Amino acid sequence: MRVVIIGASTLGLTAADMLLKEGAEVVIVEKDGDVIEQYCEEYDCSFVHGDGSRPHVLEDVDPEHTDCLYCLSNDDTANILAGVLARKMSFDRVVVRIEEPELLSICDQLDLEHVIIPDRRVGRELVAFAAGDDHALDTESSDGEQ
Repeated sequence: MRVVIIGASTLGLTAADMLLKEGAEVVIVEKDGDVIEQYCEEYDCSFVHGDGSRPHVLEDVDPEHTDCLYCLSNDDTANILAGVLARKMSFDRVVVRIEEPELLSICDQLDLEHVIIPDRRVGRELVAFAAGDDHALDTESSDGEQ
């Protein structure tokens, strides 16, 4: 499985780490060269220096051979734009992260099918746990493994 992640955000790096542990080939697109330098030795994946919301950068990460594109930067607008561009290219599966819930209607209008709002997702799990679903929350061990 080959996955491209736009943004070396906390969520992007967490997803990369988990995917790498599952044996996936991971490419992280990051526009801040200092961030790439900070993490390139820590993560056994490829880094591409560039803005993932630019068509030429998305073309450079080989959409035809990518199973999933995750737009996980800390910039909602950039994530939405990257998602729209990716859907017009050869990316089969695209996930867009947004922080601002009011942007969800725009994502719907732009036919972005897979949109996550991390705080809402965690909130739903907390509500389910409070309602008695003891399996709603994953328990993590002290070393961060699930």
